[in-house]
Amino acid sequence: MPTLATTETEIALGHLERLTEELRSRGWTVEMAAPPDRWPSALVANPEMRMFNENVIAVQERSDGSWSYFYGWGERIAPCTDPSAAASMLVRVLAVRRDA
Repeated sequence: MPTLATTETEIALGHLERLTEELRSRGWTVEMAAPPDRWPSALVANPEMRMFNENVIAVQERSDGSWSYFYGWGERIAPCTDPSAAASMLVRVLAVRRDA
């Protein structure tokens, strides 16, 4: 019986898909990209003002091997085991402030 190996890229895509599902269920816009020459990412945009957007990646932590979501510039958002927490953080960061 052949053994199928899951690549890091496939694992990252799986984590991003779970985050995408969570964000879309909240009405947010998400576009995933997985070009062959780059790490997969999700562009998360505020549906009220699409210029408020952020790239998100899923990366394996070096310290313990777990996976986490990160902003494109490298700051950690939340563990991939909790896409709901990551979605909440992104919604909070990309929110349109009404009191300004």
